[in-house]
Amino acid sequence: MIKSRKFGIMVLAAFLIFAAPAWAQDTVTIVMVDPLSGTMKAIGDMSIWGTQFAVDEINAAGGLLGKKVKLIPEDSQMKPDVAARKATKAIMTDGAQFIFQLTSTAIAQALMDVAEKNKVIYVNFGAESDFLTGKNFNKYSFRTCFTTANRARAYAEFFKTKPWRKFYLMNQDYAFGHAVADDFKKVMAKEIPDLKILGVDFAPIGHKDFGPYISKILASGAEVIYTGNFGVDLGNLIKQGAQMGLKARYATYFMDDDVFLPDIGQAAVGSFVNSTYLPTIDTPQNKAFLERWNTKFKGTQHPWPVANLGYSYNGAMFFFEAVKKAKSFDPEAIIKAWEGMEYNSLVGKQIMRACDHQIMMPGPIGEIQAKSAMFSFPFAGTPVMIPLDKVAVPISETGNPRCK
Repeated sequence: MIKSRKFGIMVLAAFLIFAAPAWAQDTVTIVMVDPLSGTMKAIGDMSIWGTQFAVDEINAAGGLLGKKVKLIPEDSQMKPDVAARKATKAIMTDGAQFIFQLTSTAIAQALMDVAEKNKVIYVNFGAESDFLTGKNFNKYSFRTCFTTANRARAYAEFFKTKPWRKFYLMNQDYAFGHAVADDFKKVMAKEIPDLKILGVDFAPIGHKDFGPYISKILASGAEVIYTGNFGVDLGNLIKQGAQMGLKARYATYFMDDDVFLPDIGQAAVGSFVNSTYLPTIDTPQNKAFLERWNTKFKGTQHPWPVANLGYSYNGAMFFFEAVKKAKSFDPEAIIKAWEGMEYNSLVGKQIMRACDHQIMMPGPIGEIQAKSAMFSFPFAGTPVMIPLDKVAVPISETGNPRCK
């Protein structure tokens, strides 16, 4: 009896030893590192939600190259060292083969370094500083969102068709906010030379009283306020401006979500948003996506895929198509397949530029409407789509030595 029991245990142990690799071989693991706590938690939660929807669709269709995709969410805590440590652990302990991320340039840089050291693919869904695909480029990193220069170029094409020429730049006082202002000034000097910048200001992140800044904007006579502010900083700026009688429109990056727009309300009407994704984009791919999303999430916190939900879904799907094209999970094969690849996405044709791994795509710019077909609060109508070639930064201006 004892011998029989020992034999059974030995057989079970042998089964587990040989079966575990088989189970592992049936799964491909992705670690996604974004803020899942603190003041940026809502942004991270949306990023994970959108990515998981893409993963669920891939798995429902038979997986990626026949393997089930597993997404491991990790909390970056908005700290580069924490993000790097968690991504490394996921690679070493959980067998993660790919890294996804959306929030923070500093964290993006840390994860790029992890990807290069471990020779795994890193995909950036939302960190926009130009140098990530410019002077700090490494071949294991790809970006599926706009840069600050892309945004400025899209707005330049848009405002060429509009009468306003008096602008004021109001941004957050850190690297990203300064990049927003610097790229706008650089692009507009070339594209709309008669455009006047009447003032440039920067407020600390989390600033509550925009009154002194708004007073300066009012005195300047500005017609448009150009801002990369996000979250409560965008809401406070616009709401306080309305309270003080400011009539200028806002040209924004992030007035595209269902968290802060309800609070901003009618004060947002008539302003603009340029986004990597808008649910009001009129393409067959997007309409089908909206139907699938709403069928699953109607009645939830996010019945429609706004902002990060769309950024992460669209970016993840582009990556999955690159893997399919490579017919391999090998990083070198994926790099080769993705470089120069075209993809018919939610926003139209996208191209992954080979030299800098920066996405090239049309630039949607929508005007905030008082009534929305999707939402009970003001939201962007059907956007103007700025052509891909007008949005793309010329390769000579990327700062990437591979782009010549």
